[in-house]
Amino acid sequence: MMKLSSWGWNSYKSNGTSCRTAIPARASDAPPSGHGARAAQAPSIASAALPHAAWRALLSVLAALLLCSAPLSAAAASGTAAAPPEAPSGGPAQRQPAAGTADGAEEEPHSWLLKWRDPALAKPLRGTRVIHRQAEPAAVDVVRPADPGADTEEWLRRLRETPGVEYVHPNSRVTLLAAQTTNDPELPKQHYLDQIGAKTAWSTVHDQTNFTIALVDTGVDLDHPDLKDNLVPGTNLVAPGKPPEDDNGHGTSVAGVLAGEGDNGAGISGILWKAKIMPIKALDAGGYGDEERLGDAILYAVKNGARIVVLSVGLYRYSPYLEDIAIYAESKGVLLVAASGNDGLVLGTKAEVKYPAAYPSVLAVAGATPNNKPEPRSNPGSEIDIAAPWNVYTTAVGGGYKKEQGTSMAAPQAAAAAALIWAVHPEYKPYQVRELLRQSAKDIGSAGVDEATGYGLLQVDRAVTATLKIDAYEPNNTREYAKKFPLGTKITGDLRGGGDKDWYIVDAPYDGFLSLQFQGIVASGQAIPPVRMIHYAGDQSKSTKDTKLGNQTVEWKVKKGRNYIQLQLYDKRNKTQLPYLLTTSFRNSPDVYETNDKQYQAFTLMPRTQTLTGNFHQTGDRDWYVVHFENGGTLRVTATPSSVRIDPAIGIQRKGGKLMETDENGEGETEISQEITITPGTYYIRVHNAISSQASPTPAQYVLKMEYRTKYSDPNEPNNKMYEATVIGLGSDYFGVINKKSDLDWYQLRLDSRSIVTLTVKSIPSGVRMKAELYDKRQKLLATLKSERNRTVMMREQLLDPGVYYVKVTADIPFDRQYYELRMDADKVVSGMRDIDGHWAESPIVQLSSLGIIGGSGSYRFNPDRSITRAEAVSMLARTLSPAAAKAGPMSFTDVKTGHWANASIMRSVRSGWVGGYVDGTFKPDQPITREEMAVILSRAWELREVRPTRSPFGDVDQKRWSSAALNTMKLKNWVSGYQGNRFMPEETASRAEFAAVLQRALGSSSKDG
Repeated sequence: MMKLSSWGWNSYKSNGTSCRTAIPARASDAPPSGHGARAAQAPSIASAALPHAAWRALLSVLAALLLCSAPLSAAAASGTAAAPPEAPSGGPAQRQPAAGTADGAEEEPHSWLLKWRDPALAKPLRGTRVIHRQAEPAAVDVVRPADPGADTEEWLRRLRETPGVEYVHPNSRVTLLAAQTTNDPELPKQHYLDQIGAKTAWSTVHDQTNFTIALVDTGVDLDHPDLKDNLVPGTNLVAPGKPPEDDNGHGTSVAGVLAGEGDNGAGISGILWKAKIMPIKALDAGGYGDEERLGDAILYAVKNGARIVVLSVGLYRYSPYLEDIAIYAESKGVLLVAASGNDGLVLGTKAEVKYPAAYPSVLAVAGATPNNKPEPRSNPGSEIDIAAPWNVYTTAVGGGYKKEQGTSMAAPQAAAAAALIWAVHPEYKPYQVRELLRQSAKDIGSAGVDEATGYGLLQVDRAVTATLKIDAYEPNNTREYAKKFPLGTKITGDLRGGGDKDWYIVDAPYDGFLSLQFQGIVASGQAIPPVRMIHYAGDQSKSTKDTKLGNQTVEWKVKKGRNYIQLQLYDKRNKTQLPYLLTTSFRNSPDVYETNDKQYQAFTLMPRTQTLTGNFHQTGDRDWYVVHFENGGTLRVTATPSSVRIDPAIGIQRKGGKLMETDENGEGETEISQEITITPGTYYIRVHNAISSQASPTPAQYVLKMEYRTKYSDPNEPNNKMYEATVIGLGSDYFGVINKKSDLDWYQLRLDSRSIVTLTVKSIPSGVRMKAELYDKRQKLLATLKSERNRTVMMREQLLDPGVYYVKVTADIPFDRQYYELRMDADKVVSGMRDIDGHWAESPIVQLSSLGIIGGSGSYRFNPDRSITRAEAVSMLARTLSPAAAKAGPMSFTDVKTGHWANASIMRSVRSGWVGGYVDGTFKPDQPITREEMAVILSRAWELREVRPTRSPFGDVDQKRWSSAALNTMKLKNWVSGYQGNRFMPEETASRAEFAAVLQRALGSSSKDG
């Protein structure tokens, strides 16, 4: 989303009526209505009380007095002819035909000036009426024919032939040299109009109704009396289907600066008196919108006939989408005018021109103070074209008026000036209008083009009267006369044959790559001669590029600082004149830590406090760094950008751990990570531009500061009391120090189920003996661990019921140069076993345990995934089926002694025919049984009627295999199943879990199958 800035605005208009000195011959010559009617109001009142002849005499006396003594404005007010009609929409005022004449022919004067060579020769003249006689400094009579219907040409011929007459000259109308004004009552508050020469420009042109001007903003007050007659239908992209009504106020103020109706006797006057303003609402009531909607707004304006689009909105993130639209608009003959931004003071050196103003094809407008100085709150940058007043007085929502400020108010001033240029020069292209605004600007900043005001302060009067120079950078034929070419701008030039050279200066902010787009301007079908461009660094020619296409971009690797570019026709004998457009762009070289875009490419840093400088030279650039810490401590990372076009984000990650990201602040602001406690090991640091997910390359840098302190602080303090105990979770590592002998570290653990808890303390410093004591919630001591001298680990397991427990850690010697690590793990005890919770065979194991068939070992383990031995298998079976006791007699197996734990079960199983021994007289009680042996033993124990298979029961069990009948029978009973692909893996050993599961299924079936 983007927030519009409160940038600058203003506008107003005059009535177009020239003050005249002509004097009507009679009352009927006075205009009957309009401004002239108001001027002649006093004589009209007098005429009601005077005879006609007396009125004519009085009028003559008044006219004579006015001619000699009254100011011209008063003379015009007392007796002017009908005001000339307004110029056609968009046409210059001076091209209007004179009032009362056909096709603009010169109006016949109402009186003449007759000079006598000698006052003594003055005498009455036949057919001539003397209106006034002037004796000094010469004898001059103001005369007119006595008979209004007389032949003027014949009368003048007679006067000129009269002896003693030196000349007879028409008493022509005189126009005030002061700027033209309007009758808008708030006009005196619009001081900025004088600052930019708007009033003077109105004497040339003040309307533009030949085309539409789109205003992309928060909408416009559609019923404002000073705006409604200058509006044409627009659109609402925020709430489609609704009118583009302004619910914020910003758009209405911009509209007033641009084209508040002038000379309508109300409010203020825009720079354009008459215009066609298309309101496009792309921002909501809070002044927010997005790139897509802004792009849609510009496209809507272009497709609906706008020639100028005013954009007092912006964002710091470069958008290739919006730049494509800006280029498209210019290709369609549309000029985009945008405000630069209002964060100059807030951001200081980090301030940049906002987009879309920063795109080369957009006219970027900065702000200026009332005393013609660069406005410090205005965003500076090389992309600035011109400046306009920051402070204005303009229209407000609800039909009112108010003071406003910002570059939002400056942009519409430039847009209005562009509209007036097009009124005078309708054939111009957008780049020509942009160039004429630059050429006619008044230099108010540093000499020449500068980053605060561009080419200078907008001067509307110069813009509408000046002649466009094809190449305003001449003379620049030599290096000494090279002209500055700001980055991110588009300029026009002209090569006048092969002997002409154009030199430019381009200042690179960093080491990087300078791109120049060359566009030759020729008539359709005309070939463009090749152009050679040479890059110089200092006095040395570094590289030469030849352009052979009408539109071609070349790139040079450049060093930070001043670079020179020379252009000339490739063929020095060529006499062709070639106008051209030239556009600059720049991107940084990769920083010295590249390539480090991936974690596995991370650049290795030493484990110490340090500062480094990097950049984001490519789209979506991520910079990874890695540090291996031999000792623990604390780490804080800071990232400071040089430009508001970078929104830095920091990520810190311990190898194998989770990335902890810090992105709390906004564009141009410093990010500071939390101080984290680190332990010996490897850590990664990542920095990227979070202004967008795939941020574009930015000609700026960031400074990364890594602060590493080896003084260890306990991250869990305060935890010196039982009630301050640090709550810990199972399976996590906790770090601490014992920084003094009296230091106690308390931890709290909550158990939800009966569990075997393992308490481990490790990383015990050499020479230190530590102790950990386990308490229940009643502070009853349950267990104590003590480390042995020079042992770094101590551990203890304890069976605990659900509840809250505490651990107190102490040491005989304080230490703070190393962390100890504490960890508690728990195994839930299910049916007396700690290793079956969540196991796939948990249910059958629990059921067999409840029947007393199986149980855990002394360590509460069942070991479900361990292979089951022959002794274990027959023991489970014996407990399940309780075969007859073995009769006393000599031992049958040499490896099963009388005291063997499974002796009785083995003897009963053998006598029952479930299992047998080996030919060597052994039973091999500890030998694992295979899966097929498991099936055969269980089949015999259950005395199953085995069915010989007619085909293999499993893909890896042949039907003739010794175990196939048992496996086939058990498969049919669903006691056993195979693996994927119908495999049984008969020779694989059976696990204790598998044997228990099959045994439980057998129990669930009928007790005997016989």
